[in-house]
Amino acid sequence: KPFQTGGVESFVATIGLVFVSFGGLTKVASVAEEVHNPGRNIVLGMTLAFVIVLAFYVAVTAVTIGIVDGPALAGTLTPINLGAEVSMGSAGVIMVAVAAILAFVSTANAGILAASRVPMAMSRDLLLPVTFGNVDKKRGTPTLAIILTGGAMIAVILLLDLEGLIKTASTLKLMLF
Repeated sequence: KPFQTGGVESFVATIGLVFVSFGGLTKVASVAEEVHNPGRNIVLGMTLAFVIVLAFYVAVTAVTIGIVDGPALAGTLTPINLGAEVSMGSAGVIMVAVAAILAFVSTANAGILAASRVPMAMSRDLLLPVTFGNVDKKRGTPTLAIILTGGAMIAVILLLDLEGLIKTASTLKLMLF
């Protein structure tokens, strides 16, 4: 108490920052062509991913709020890191850092995989040159589309600060949905 001291703008910004965490659900549908029995497996995969992530987020948030004082939470931009430090000391901080790095790496890999399918599909619909849809015979991947989307992602990462990157990703996800 009091709730929402930053006003509506702060509340909406927080929603956007958290919402991007669920963006991986759409990546599953982007690679539907490569999934066996997509009618069953995509729905099952998306449902399980949503339920597991939601349960994990709620549990971690509840534990963090329960073990860290309110003023300490209000004064940090890394509340989960602070909760790990309070509960497990420096070992907890290291575990959270390693988990975050692994999550970012796996998300980037899935993002490039899913994003490269968009120019590939657009080339099949003749909205982009046909070369974007060419699939490497040895690897089975759309090489040009991967290079293009990977390069665009690297450029955005290098040109935007972290907060700008998160806000851009969140905004794009909200617009897509």
